[in-house]
Amino acid sequence: MPVNLDAIPDKALDITRPATVRWIISGVMIFLIGAGMTLWFWPGDRTGFKFWFTATCLPVLIWGSIFSLRRIAYKLERVGMASWNKERDQVIASEITRGQRSAWLVGEYLINALETDGMKTHLAVLKRSPILEPVLTRDNVSIVRHSALPDRGRSDDILSSYVNDICGNAANMLARLPTDIPCYITFDACDSVADITDTLISGTQYPLRRIRNISGFSILDYWLDKHHDTPSALLVISAQLYDIPPQDSGESITIMLVINRQLPVKFSSSVRIHRPQISNDTNLSQALNKAMLWGKLPKTAQLRGWVTGGKLASEETWSLACATNAPELTAQRSINIDTVAGYAGTAAPWQSVILAARQCYIDEEPQIVAVESTPSCHQLCAVTPATSSGIV
Repeated sequence: MPVNLDAIPDKALDITRPATVRWIISGVMIFLIGAGMTLWFWPGDRTGFKFWFTATCLPVLIWGSIFSLRRIAYKLERVGMASWNKERDQVIASEITRGQRSAWLVGEYLINALETDGMKTHLAVLKRSPILEPVLTRDNVSIVRHSALPDRGRSDDILSSYVNDICGNAANMLARLPTDIPCYITFDACDSVADITDTLISGTQYPLRRIRNISGFSILDYWLDKHHDTPSALLVISAQLYDIPPQDSGESITIMLVINRQLPVKFSSSVRIHRPQISNDTNLSQALNKAMLWGKLPKTAQLRGWVTGGKLASEETWSLACATNAPELTAQRSINIDTVAGYAGTAAPWQSVILAARQCYIDEEPQIVAVESTPSCHQLCAVTPATSSGIV
């Protein structure tokens, strides 16, 4: 389940200590009232032990008993408050530790209009070299600004033509894994293509297991939670193909393999992908703050941002969030993927993570991925150089 620190109850307020002056005043009043009532209502002679005990000692004992009970209640409230706050701090520390789980990138492969032309997408995006151009859609009806794969035909047929390529690259990545580590597979694709998970499982010749049928960064979030205690890997294959593409869109097929334990250096890409922060409200600043917390990134970290989807790059929301939580992530260091390769829909989160991982490996600097799936849904993820090993 996603880490939600906001769901943890607030800290218990400090218990106010009973005011001693008030208790002294109340003690004097109880003494005077008790003595006065005894003098007024006492039958017989006002002498002897019983009279003086009732007139002086009894009011003091009543006041002392009430005062003692109040002090005991105060101490018990203090113990309860301290216990509540201690347990709350432990829950917060535990949830932050869970939130800071991460995975090591084993391998990646990207298929889009740039990659098929022999260009590296992350370099083209850094140079801001757009490939979006007016193209005739595959139904030969309309012309849109679009970054399409060179193939013609229906989306299902195009995806089928890449199956061998996908399986071959996935098999090469899986060969780097120890033979006893279970690997889970997920196929995250648009509605216009059929599920090819069974074909991929049979084509890779590796004992792959299906994972829960969810989409986007929720897959990574779920896997980090449910399969963290034992070594395991996750193979994510995503595809976004269009029969009738929208404006400023792009097609992409991605392959990414991650593992929750660090592999030997010769098999490692030295890049870690941290738990994503998925926000279903409009508080982008808080989402960025949490994504940086999961990536163990200080506010002063030198970051590069990879932004895709919606109007995230053009509106002030992202700039304000960066100014508040990451001042070093300036507009010049925030790169809009969509102006170069187009918005890749379902494959956009995975394509952006791959681009960030490539640049992270080159620069050895942390990267932040921000995806606007819908106006109210933002998916953020930190990608950092792998500087430590073991369970996080």
